[in-house]
Amino acid sequence: MEEELRERLSRGDIWGRALYMVFFAIAYSVAGTVVTLLVIFQFLAILFTRKANEPLLKLGNNISAYIGQILRFQTFNTETKPFPFSSWPEEEVQDNRWLQDNSSTDTVSNDATEPEPDDEPDDGSGDEPDAEPDSERPVQ
Repeated sequence: MEEELRERLSRGDIWGRALYMVFFAIAYSVAGTVVTLLVIFQFLAILFTRKANEPLLKLGNNISAYIGQILRFQTFNTETKPFPFSSWPEEEVQDNRWLQDNSSTDTVSNDATEPEPDDEPDDGSGDEPDAEPDSERPVQ
């Protein structure tokens, strides 16, 4: 039993993978920091321009895919090593509402807070012909 354990512990392939795992743990940490910076810059871009920065969207999408590759490797779900040992993920940005000009939504949202003439509360002025004023209603 002790000999079998010693043989398993001396296998070079598992220790080589351990070195890759340490390397990719560092790469994961760096990628997480880059994503945090991308989030801040993208938020500021949308805040000031009302539109997302397309190159930042693409970079964020690719880094997200890269982080997914790292996590699959780290959790032993694949033996394929992520970038730089394989190609960088090139993901396309899908339909994204922040790529469109959203300046028209500002005017809509402001108009939505003001009541329309039809939405005004009924003040009892008698616009409806079959409504009786309170003073003319019979008391029961």
